[in-house]
Amino acid sequence: MYQPMLFLHWKQIRMVLGLFVVAAFALPLIAVEGLGTPPGMDAVSLNAYRTLSAFQLWLPFFPALAAAIGLTLALSSWNWDHQQNHVYALSLPLTRWEYTIQKMLAGVSLALLPAIAFWLGAHVAAASVSLPAGLHAYPNELAARFFFATLLSYAMLFAMAAGTVRTTLWVSGVTFGFIFFGIIANDVLANYVDFFSRVNVVEEVYEWIIHAPGPFEVFTGNWSLIDV
Repeated sequence: MYQPMLFLHWKQIRMVLGLFVVAAFALPLIAVEGLGTPPGMDAVSLNAYRTLSAFQLWLPFFPALAAAIGLTLALSSWNWDHQQNHVYALSLPLTRWEYTIQKMLAGVSLALLPAIAFWLGAHVAAASVSLPAGLHAYPNELAARFFFATLLSYAMLFAMAAGTVRTTLWVSGVTFGFIFFGIIANDVLANYVDFFSRVNVVEEVYEWIIHAPGPFEVFTGNWSLIDV
């Protein structure tokens, strides 16, 4: 059943996925445009600081693209199920968990396409410039981070999209409610409890989730193709 699910998912998303593949290949090339000099040519007066500063402008686009790919794959994976009220899944000689795992694996397989394109683009980008002394390119490490970020985004939203729209809204509402009302509650409690005047619970939770060793650290870690 894996192959039919892969085909159905591919049929649903092939046009958008093609655009993502092109974007994943092109993004590293665009990010290094104008940096250093082509290999074999005389080096220009471009120091390491200027190179890193120019490249930093493009860093937010790398995790954003990975998250967008994961989001699109997750939502499209359950699209036909919701349209048919899950009749197709119920008609198969599979348990629910087997159907879900095979559907998820189909999405992971499709996620490999933009990841490979990104890896190729990163290698071409690294080979297209001559870097100042002390700087190195890390295309393999960056491509691995890109793939893991895509998988994390896909897995999280795949689980949400498997349920109803109401479930997704509930999860989103609770998350944003915790952030919004948690900040207000912390400020109010700070007037009465000394602990809350020293510790912002919402910020602590945010730091634990986003930064190492939190689960979403892959989005906020080092996304540099070029580094020391």
